[in-house]
Amino acid sequence: MPSPQQPLRRYVRYPLHLPVSVRLDDKQICTQSENISIKGILLSCASRIPEGSAVELAITVGALPNPGVFLFARGTVLRVQRKPSGDFAVAIECERPFGLTRQNSNPDPTQIQ
Repeated sequence: MPSPQQPLRRYVRYPLHLPVSVRLDDKQICTQSENISIKGILLSCASRIPEGSAVELAITVGALPNPGVFLFARGTVLRVQRKPSGDFAVAIECERPFGLTRQNSNPDPTQIQ
């Protein structure tokens, strides 16, 4: 049973540390995931992404050195907190569950469907 301080989560979060490409307007930011659920992600990011920003995500899940499998999503930044390391924890809620695709080269988040 969850404690009163712990809100009940709608989706299970998985602690996955994967490379993530974030498209914000005309800027692309390379960062890493901290945890992922079916409709959300927590990033560890060197750059601050403003709350309320619409973003497009491409997560590399294929094996290196030739990653060809990616998770794609669009979402909105819900929360941004500075971490003791100086990086930012960026919580993003996705419009829909992540979609899976296979590509031969690095993904372009602007091509998300």
